[in-house]
Amino acid sequence: MRSPKRLFLGLFMLFTLLLMLVLGFLVYFIRNPEAPIFQYIFMFFFVVLGLLAVLLFLVLAFASFSLLRGTPPPGLNLLVNKTMVFLFPLILQLGKLLRIAQEKIQSSFVEVNNKLVDIKNVKVSPQKLLLLLPHCLQDENCPHKITQDPFNCQRCGKCPMDNLLGLAEKWQVNILVVTGGTLARRAIKSLRPSCVLAVACERDLSSGIVDSYPLPVWGVLNERPSGPCRNTRVSLDDLETKIQEILQY
Repeated sequence: MRSPKRLFLGLFMLFTLLLMLVLGFLVYFIRNPEAPIFQYIFMFFFVVLGLLAVLLFLVLAFASFSLLRGTPPPGLNLLVNKTMVFLFPLILQLGKLLRIAQEKIQSSFVEVNNKLVDIKNVKVSPQKLLLLLPHCLQDENCPHKITQDPFNCQRCGKCPMDNLLGLAEKWQVNILVVTGGTLARRAIKSLRPSCVLAVACERDLSSGIVDSYPLPVWGVLNERPSGPCRNTRVSLDDLETKIQEILQY
């Protein structure tokens, strides 16, 4: 299930407000120091955290404006994306303290990321687009290894791999199947794509987006009718639509 973008943005705002609360405590200690040396220490942290709080408010404002208007913040794409990626692990921990399911936060982060990628209107040639798939899309009883070469698939039709390979052939894009984040990062480093269209669960997608920054990654959540990590599915129509949007001949 997709989570709304407002969940991640709301936690982002809460994190910023908590930072402001810390600043309030620092003001108290600056005005009532136990010793002069502590006053200078508290002033230093106040200035650093104050600048960070201003930055976060600006990023939140520009990100919200961009998501609502569907236009990139003028000259601030890099700042907005970098701050979102940097804060994601901290926001994830904040959500854990509030007992919000991690998958919901991860899904919301993927939605925010996808919208920001859309806003940038990324266009690449077929040779520069990588379709990155998880191995759990393959039938769990299949004896043929496709993580080294996806075209080792016998295309029997028991799992989505036959259609996915057909999709890659139709649009002439690169396609790889990986078993985890380490192999995904290695594949990206080797192929050096300009954009990645990745299929995975919430956890792997969100961590992959963070690890791949600043490379634009558009994430598609897989479907798990048999539970996690086995015999998963993905919407071919969604993938083809996104491929068509990204490709530029």
